[in-house]
Amino acid sequence: MADLIDVLELRSEIEHAGYEGANLNFEAFYDDLVSGGEHSELSALIESRVYQYFSTLRLPEKPTIYDYLVLSLRKKDLIATFNWDPFLLQAYMRNETVSAAHRPRIAFLHGSVMIGVCSSCRVSGIHNRRCGRCGKILEASKLLYPVKHKDYDSDPFVKGEWDCLRYYLGTAYMLTVYGYSAPETDAAARSLMLGVWNRNDTLELAEVEVVDVKPRNEIEKIWSEFFYSHHYATTADIFQSYLFTHPRRSCDAFSAATLMCAPWYDNKYPRFSTLAELQRWVALLVAEEERNEQEHTDFSGDPVFPNAKRAVQ
Repeated sequence: MADLIDVLELRSEIEHAGYEGANLNFEAFYDDLVSGGEHSELSALIESRVYQYFSTLRLPEKPTIYDYLVLSLRKKDLIATFNWDPFLLQAYMRNETVSAAHRPRIAFLHGSVMIGVCSSCRVSGIHNRRCGRCGKILEASKLLYPVKHKDYDSDPFVKGEWDCLRYYLGTAYMLTVYGYSAPETDAAARSLMLGVWNRNDTLELAEVEVVDVKPRNEIEKIWSEFFYSHHYATTADIFQSYLFTHPRRSCDAFSAATLMCAPWYDNKYPRFSTLAELQRWVALLVAEEERNEQEHTDFSGDPVFPNAKRAVQ
């Protein structure tokens, strides 16, 4: 966001409209622009360039954190994102070697340039593809821009994504916050999430982990309302998080350690050079999940090679 004005080549238009371009906070600026209502053409230009720019973005061929993230979770889990970019959905689609039945749900809380909707059938999918029910081309989903007073209910797609998040937050055992600073323009979103989280029946057992490069005391100040007692952790590196230390088993491993007093060996993600290597490593965990579904057994907690070799030593 700090570089977005220059990335979108908007500085001259913004300064021509009478705004100071130096050290401009894009989110705060856009909120003032829309709230003032005096430069509708400029706000329309900004929205158009935002959509065009984010629509051109593509993941590199090598494994990215998006790929690790999608593959670290199971069908019972949710990734809720405020980002407009297509990266998360691209990662979801290119890791289809793990079937959709074993990948997490994704909720796009502010819309996404890659998501399309059919208003008639009230379904969503990939933008510009055809609706699976009526055959019409899926239209672009609405993007929610950074204003303080966002409307999460009038647009059916956005409302559905937030309803999904509400459900998951109300039952979650672990909540990981990654790459989200809770800006002032998201005050309504934060309040909504906190209200649901505080009504979670397992709140006294639940764990919150925040992945952020800020000092721990700053993180605690920002997120303290979400913490129950001492049930939280912070880290600056997502590869050191519980999510990546126990991929696809984070809740199970945490439960074994805190409720059963039987901690598991860590099963940290190795750093892979290719997507195929990452997918083959995750496939061993998926195979265990499929066996457990058929045989109604518990997870072993055993690390996957090469971590298994280290555990034996």
